[in-house]
Amino acid sequence: MDNVTDPQLAEASAGVSAYRLLSPGLEAAGLRTHQARYDNLGEARFPRVAEEFIVAGRFAPWDREAQLSGADYFGDVMATALSVIDHETPNAADTVELPPPVPLAIALDEAVARRRSVRRYTGDPVALAEVGTMLRFAAGVTGEADAELMRGGTATYRFRAVPSGGGLYPVEVHLAALDVPELAVGTYRYSPVEDVLVRTGDRATVDRLRESFAIPGGIISVESAAAVVLLVARPWRSMRKYGPRGMRFVLHECGGMAQNIHLAATGFGLGTTDCSSYIDDLSNEALGLDGVLSFLAHTIFVGWPG
Repeated sequence: MDNVTDPQLAEASAGVSAYRLLSPGLEAAGLRTHQARYDNLGEARFPRVAEEFIVAGRFAPWDREAQLSGADYFGDVMATALSVIDHETPNAADTVELPPPVPLAIALDEAVARRRSVRRYTGDPVALAEVGTMLRFAAGVTGEADAELMRGGTATYRFRAVPSGGGLYPVEVHLAALDVPELAVGTYRYSPVEDVLVRTGDRATVDRLRESFAIPGGIISVESAAAVVLLVARPWRSMRKYGPRGMRFVLHECGGMAQNIHLAATGFGLGTTDCSSYIDDLSNEALGLDGVLSFLAHTIFVGWPG
């Protein structure tokens, strides 16, 4: 007898399990769903990791550790460190100069009103000038100011398009170029201080990244997108100062970057959509990230609306 389960039967069984109040049991080896977890919140043995994250990130007036950690960042040593954050000299062979930014054709209020998630694309290429402008909207340097040091002299701070808790900028903007004519297919990191792209991977990297997406029902046309913006988090940049609460700031920053990218894309007539349907271990491995100290936090597909 054929032991292969009928796909429709399997899907129906999963659906039924989702609405059972106390079954399967929390100690059982059977299928567990978010519905089952929700209905069993009264179980003392039930793991509640997401809520523990919220509690761990609380700040209290008597939290001396947090206050002392924050105070350390106002001394000359950390002030100087912040002034050189993300300042680098990338290998010239891996560096791609960006063309000048392209002005948006519509006003901000119109871009906000027009913005919609677009999941189907024509497959047409997107120019580097437009892609580069979107990356600058996410993480570009928009101003500078000199701060006086206690020992004398100054340190230059650079401000960016999206606010960042303590000016620590724990989120990097990467790009998977699928069909950007001026770029070889591959992955790139946006270097905000130098305002250039730094190549980090080739076509094989992109192929592995594509394979890590697990998008249900093919609702996003991955193959016809021109690019994927990748937000890579390095949480200890923030947590070193703010402790567990610093992870909130990482997520805040991702949201600000994503929204700016969407609005810039809307101004160009491009389509974008957020996507968190990727298998983290595979995505992080493809990008050379360890998954804890550095991990893929979010992705945004970009293409011409289909």
